[in-house]
Amino acid sequence: MPEAIVFQGEREFRRVFAFKVQHFFLTGCQSGMTQNKPLLLLPVLACMFFFSSCIERAFFHSPLQGNLATYHATPVGSDSIKSATYVHGALSIGSMNENLRDNVFTLQTGIHRAHALDNFRLNYGAALTLGSYHVKPYYDYNRYYNNYIDSALRTGGKFFGAYGVYGGVSAAMPLGRNGRRGEWRYIGVEGNLFNEFGEYYSFRKNLPDSSADEIDRKRYFGSVGLNTEIIFKGRSQNKFGIKLAFGSYLRRLSYTDASINNYYHQHDDLLYFSNTYHFTVQKATTYFQFNVATHAVHFQLGVNYRL
Repeated sequence: MPEAIVFQGEREFRRVFAFKVQHFFLTGCQSGMTQNKPLLLLPVLACMFFFSSCIERAFFHSPLQGNLATYHATPVGSDSIKSATYVHGALSIGSMNENLRDNVFTLQTGIHRAHALDNFRLNYGAALTLGSYHVKPYYDYNRYYNNYIDSALRTGGKFFGAYGVYGGVSAAMPLGRNGRRGEWRYIGVEGNLFNEFGEYYSFRKNLPDSSADEIDRKRYFGSVGLNTEIIFKGRSQNKFGIKLAFGSYLRRLSYTDASINNYYHQHDDLLYFSNTYHFTVQKATTYFQFNVATHAVHFQLGVNYRL
């Protein structure tokens, strides 16, 4: 019997089993349970525990999720240079999928232009991303599904890449007299659009629907978000800043929850939260970033250098 069909049959069994259990409780409450019915609940509860513990989900999303919120340095209003060009490089280490089971390593490089225009800050540029996504084997599935995952899904490391553009604008107010102590970019809007390629994109694109709970097959990946940032400037002209950002990848993915307690259709809205700490000494801005997204967590270390 084909393994994919076995897995679909197993999901249907869980769905019907959950319905029967629910029906058992409802009829018991309506007609009044006999003294023997509580004893019958013991094997039912044991089965519920056994089957729910065997369920392990698979969410194959874009590796760019949680990886695109890189920091882009921009001059503050009190700087002598109001416009500048920067090159940047970043290393990201993270995990994705259910329970963050799959490891993701990413390198990104790019160039951007930034401006301090009165009470507004503007940046725009382009970037290239290369990385590796490691699909961990699904040893916790039953024998049939495990064989299907390991053979048809070809677990292991998979190369991915993407190229795209980004930009952002924010409103700023000075800190201290004439902004000598820094500035607060109290509200900003940022966005990007990338085109993904590589083995991991082909892997997701060719997966059958029955092989995972959620599969993101789209090549183009973008986001829109809001941010706020505060920058402190010392007497030596060195700077320290903190940036918080929250946004959406403008995408919703659906799946069927086949667990014992809920077998209805569910969905995931792809969202992200980013927290950045950055330090600027002369022309170099070094930053550390923590990104949380839907079924993804990434730690990023990067440098912006002003040309």
